[in-house]
Amino acid sequence: MSVSLAFEDSVVIITLAPEAGRHNRASVAALGDAAKYIAGRLDGPNALRAVVVTGDFGCGWTDDALAESDGVPGVEALGAGVQALADMPQPVVAAIAGVCHGPGLEIALACDIRLAATTATFAAPETALGTLPRAGGTQRLPRAVGRAQALRLLLTGDTIDAKEACRIGLVSSVLAPSEVATEARALAARIAGRGPIATRMGKEAVQRGAEMTLEQALRYETDLTVLLQSTADRAEGVRAFAAKRPPRFTGR
Repeated sequence: MSVSLAFEDSVVIITLAPEAGRHNRASVAALGDAAKYIAGRLDGPNALRAVVVTGDFGCGWTDDALAESDGVPGVEALGAGVQALADMPQPVVAAIAGVCHGPGLEIALACDIRLAATTATFAAPETALGTLPRAGGTQRLPRAVGRAQALRLLLTGDTIDAKEACRIGLVSSVLAPSEVATEARALAARIAGRGPIATRMGKEAVQRGAEMTLEQALRYETDLTVLLQSTADRAEGVRAFAAKRPPRFTGR
């Protein structure tokens, strides 16, 4: 199975296992199905509030996937699973311990926070094949690291290590290989313990605001803040602060 799920309270762990480290239509479709399932579990006693993506991010596409992607429908099919991951309302933490090239890098870029082990490497090698990233890489990479660094990686195909990835802002921190998955789980658990509506709206504000003018984005932030005022979680947060106790959020 190319994608598996494990549940730790309100955190879900997505483990990637593409065959021989290469993605195809089935592996990205499985990722998309998992993302849509998790996105649908926002409410109720078994709500999922944060996500970790770990395992083998992969080194490229299979030959069959590259052959299948001729024309718009084929390319869109390969990108759909990664887009579903990017569209998830819950915050997503990536724990990257090994090779993260091509579609693996695009999967990592669809996550919100990226942690890397010292053994991780990153590359966008597609131009060596006379092609381009086909799952959002040309758009999410510059949004993560800036135009100059994105063009350096996209046009040269250079492989960079975790230290360089951290320097340019591709990952947030670099840890020992034995620590990266544990730290990602701990980080996701911390996020899951906060106001779930607020964390989802915070993610939404950053993502959508990046495409707006500053004036529009500030207005959007205000609109989301006003919406939060009517939630039970916001009232609980205020009560808990006044009582000097941990809040008991319900996601409502």
